[in-house]
Amino acid sequence: MGTATGLVGREAERARLAQALERAGEGAGSLVLVSGEAGIGKSRLAEEVAANATARVLRGAGSHSAPTPYGPVVAALRSHLRAEPDGLADCGPLRPHLALLLPELGEAAAATDRPTLVEAIRCALAHVAADGPALVVLDDLQWSDQATLELLAALARPLREMPLLVLAAYRSDGLPRDHMLRWLRTELRRAGVLEEVTLEALDRSLTEALLTQLLPEAPSPALVRVVHDRAQGSPFFVEELARALVAGGGLRPGRRGLELGEDGRVPLPDTVRDAVTLRASGLSDAGRDAVEVAAVAGEAFDLALVEALAGEAGVVELVERGLVAEGTGGRAGFRHSLTREALYAEVPWTRRRALHRRLAEALEAAGGRSMEIATHWMGAADPNRGRAALLRAAAESEAVHAYRDAARAGRQALELWPAGEADELRVQALERYARCAELAGELPEAAKTWRELAAIRSSAGERAAFAEAHRRLAAVSELRGEREPGFASRRLAADAFAEVGRRADAAAERLAMANHRRSGARYAEAIELAETAVDDARAADRIDLTARGLGVLGVVRAKGGEFDAGLETIRGGLALALEHDLTPVAAELYQRLSLALYDSADYRRAKDALDTALGLCEATGDEGTEVACVTCLIYVLRERGEWSRAAELGRELIDDGTAVWVAEGLLGVMQALQGKFSSARRMLTASRAVSARVGHYNMFVDATTGLAYVAAGEGATDEAAEHCRTLLTRWEDSEDHHYAVWGLRWAAAFFAGGGMRAEAQACAEALARMAADAGHPYALAALAQAIAETALLEGDASTAAEQLCRAVELHRGLDVPFERAQIELRAGVALAAAGERDAALENLGAAYRTARKLGARPLATRAATEVAALGESVAPRLGDRA
Repeated sequence: MGTATGLVGREAERARLAQALERAGEGAGSLVLVSGEAGIGKSRLAEEVAANATARVLRGAGSHSAPTPYGPVVAALRSHLRAEPDGLADCGPLRPHLALLLPELGEAAAATDRPTLVEAIRCALAHVAADGPALVVLDDLQWSDQATLELLAALARPLREMPLLVLAAYRSDGLPRDHMLRWLRTELRRAGVLEEVTLEALDRSLTEALLTQLLPEAPSPALVRVVHDRAQGSPFFVEELARALVAGGGLRPGRRGLELGEDGRVPLPDTVRDAVTLRASGLSDAGRDAVEVAAVAGEAFDLALVEALAGEAGVVELVERGLVAEGTGGRAGFRHSLTREALYAEVPWTRRRALHRRLAEALEAAGGRSMEIATHWMGAADPNRGRAALLRAAAESEAVHAYRDAARAGRQALELWPAGEADELRVQALERYARCAELAGELPEAAKTWRELAAIRSSAGERAAFAEAHRRLAAVSELRGEREPGFASRRLAADAFAEVGRRADAAAERLAMANHRRSGARYAEAIELAETAVDDARAADRIDLTARGLGVLGVVRAKGGEFDAGLETIRGGLALALEHDLTPVAAELYQRLSLALYDSADYRRAKDALDTALGLCEATGDEGTEVACVTCLIYVLRERGEWSRAAELGRELIDDGTAVWVAEGLLGVMQALQGKFSSARRMLTASRAVSARVGHYNMFVDATTGLAYVAAGEGATDEAAEHCRTLLTRWEDSEDHHYAVWGLRWAAAFFAGGGMRAEAQACAEALARMAADAGHPYALAALAQAIAETALLEGDASTAAEQLCRAVELHRGLDVPFERAQIELRAGVALAAAGERDAALENLGAAYRTARKLGARPLATRAATEVAALGESVAPRLGDRA
């Protein structure tokens, strides 16, 4: 039989990986996924590339039995340290963070966060490749911890600027639908960096080539056909079947090569399990003991540990027989996971349980990994000790921000808890599980667990802990888009905090509730909540919360119609924040000030306030307030006609994955106004769906208006009318005096133009109420146009012209060029109908010039059409481009 087998076929795959390694040598590294079914040759391909590489090679692999946070990457870095003990000595201030994963580096940092840990690992890889290109082979990622997969997603882009290639191999068959590898592929594809080599089954000719390497003589076509059919093109199955036939004497020479024996003494095994166990059947007693211990220990194991339990002679026999391969650092492992699975299944249950116990005890005595210890205790049918190890594993994973792995360990521990036992230790385990599930994005599980904790705390009369649980439940509910359940949880938390004298916590919850009602345009309730929050904050002597409360209170007062009083309240809170050097709070209050200012269409001062807020955010690193300021700034720039800058900021948010639905709604409206209807519809539909789910009134009416404009531009009149009716309905359920103004103004013109008198009048009535409550020129101008549209419908061109000219004058003091151009267009139409041709042309020309400057092609086209309808030569009046 052949002494060694080379890689058969795979020339194209090898060439691709060789090219990737060559690019890495030039400084353009990458992450390449290698996928395929079990036994298809992924590991062999990676090792072939590594064997032929001149680059430094690091190796790591996922563990089926006991995955640990960042396990494969840590193993790879540790393999580097074994070769170069000082290889990571120059990681500078990041070294203590790296020491959390590699204790041999020295004193670990007292605390870290996930971005710092990711950067520490990136720095370590950069050091590995500092003196020349490097290749990192990570195998069996289908069993990897989830922190590793999140890490790979984060490293994919930085690798592009490093002389380092990461080959990450995983088994694609049997991969669950919710496996993190699917998430990883999606993230890489979204980032435009997905590179994957997929291995397919061997065809018959390649099976023959492999058998030729494996057998002492060439195989006959009949033997090739039978082996190929049984192995289904899996190189591993071909190897195992060939070795089983040779070991069992099941072959004989034939006229055309080796054939199956006639007597059937050694039938060709139907499964790989049969093939593997047949190979192991010839082991000595010591070898059989060793293979059982090794199979129970795991796919990869510590040689000293297995030798201690089974003896050195047996382990040596396994290595000599080729059942296991000796690695580095005192480790060994089965050549393929399927080999270990087959051998493990052959260990009698009682023997298996006893071995798991002995391995768990030995690992505990040696200070082994908690997850590996837990696996063995569970295999030993000792749930209490398994649960204890799982709790330690959850804590260890949480400490290095591997939240998915911590949640998985915590969930397993809770499943092992005896029924009816609800002691404080279980409560602590529940809290850790809820916390980690929340941070891992497993929100349904987090919500269920926080709800259970709230019930436990309530039964025990622990009101403060009850409030904390509902506070966390509220946050999870809001992340899930369940705004009303979140609001209800915040109310329970606020009342419980107030009950136990924690007025500051009560204030914080009520501020969040007031903001919720503000975003839903329910201002009366928001005012009441904000006033109570300010009272609580003052009672707690919390100046920061008092200032923030005044900011929220001022915004909702301004939006509720008390504009001057609202501005004064916000400025009071701002003065308080500045007086006490509360820079982050001041940034938030400047953003609140902008909200009140652009409610009155005072976009110049709103922009000034936002510029100040963004400067403060940059100084303090307050990302949450900064995102809010940027979204507000996009809206302000859009209204002011600075569309290029607004689009640039919006795309940055979308590329960063931050407030995407808000950015898409704001950009979608601009694209609609520019006549880019297809992309506008996509963005606006997505934005409206999210805003409807989370109850965000402002974005919902904005996106709905944009969709109405798109539908009208595409000739979908019925759809446009339905969107306009939605605006009327939603406004009735709110206390809004700003966001629905432009939509209702446009809807009035649309309804009137279509002869829908009742709907046009309903828009005018709504705008009349807004103008009466707010008294701003913006609302008054919209009302004037709505009245004019109804007058035009009724044939009263003189009244229409008068009202639209008034609307134009009102807009001259506002900084809203697109809406002014729309009104000027309608004024031109009304003036033409009233016989005032020169004034009509003046307004139409102004509308055209503004539309051209903004790139609003539909509006510009309409203005040019109206000029032509007056018998005017378009080019002399508007320019050649018209």
